[in-house]
Amino acid sequence: MSPHLTKLSRHNLRKGHLAIGGILAAAVLLVAFRLVPGWASATSVAMPFGVAIAVHAGVVLAGSGLFIAALRARSRPRQADGDGLGTTLHSARLYDWMATAYTLGRESRLRERTLDVAGITANQHVLDVGCGTGTLSLAAKKRVGPNGSVRGVDASPEMIGRASAKAVRRGLAVTFEVAAAQSLPFADGAFDLVLCSLAFHHLPREARAFALAEMRRVLKPGGRALVVEFRRERGISAMLNPVALIHSRRNPRILGEVEDLVRRSGFQNVSTGPLGFGGMGYVLAER
Repeated sequence: MSPHLTKLSRHNLRKGHLAIGGILAAAVLLVAFRLVPGWASATSVAMPFGVAIAVHAGVVLAGSGLFIAALRARSRPRQADGDGLGTTLHSARLYDWMATAYTLGRESRLRERTLDVAGITANQHVLDVGCGTGTLSLAAKKRVGPNGSVRGVDASPEMIGRASAKAVRRGLAVTFEVAAAQSLPFADGAFDLVLCSLAFHHLPREARAFALAEMRRVLKPGGRALVVEFRRERGISAMLNPVALIHSRRNPRILGEVEDLVRRSGFQNVSTGPLGFGGMGYVLAER
């Protein structure tokens, strides 16, 4: 390995360590501020309440910024040869830590809320597109039961590896495989429900319509597709959700774009709304 590559690898590793430290510090401060009795009053004694809030928000923003820098360093950029994969994340463990910090340890509640909106029921066959490390897929398997099935696909081998390991540890029969959203390796009409949670914005714009067409293709007639993405929010609640804030700034109309593409892809009974968790929204439609 050349000295230049060694230096770059060490630089990326340092950024990863800084990111983890920043996120953990932010999570500890926010949890303490919200949950520990007397924290707010003790803080207000030391400094004005508004200043305390600003300090906490600054820590969260700094930690999130460091995380995003590290994640970009470990992401595969969009290829110039037009492979259409978009941004593929490789830091599976770091991704899980980020999800824990962002949700303040309530990721399971986020996943359950997503499944509630999807209307998942027992015995269904479910596909999770852009499944990441598999948390949503595993929660879905508990809902569909032994007579239902869940498959998860993601373009990142590292994400699929971690998701498969989770399934084994938890004793859940969920199948994960490496595949692109715009080229799903399944037969027509194979699923009752297709989920795509916080993955759509990673696809390049030119591939998004193809991905939705593929989701529709693998759905049974009357089957449903649910896409969850960040909404653009304003005010203090948005500022205290820096990950959502950054994504919504970068893709301010992502949900509107999803809704438009869903309608143009031939879906019926399209509905949208806030997910009710962390500045996220959804588009739900039927084939």
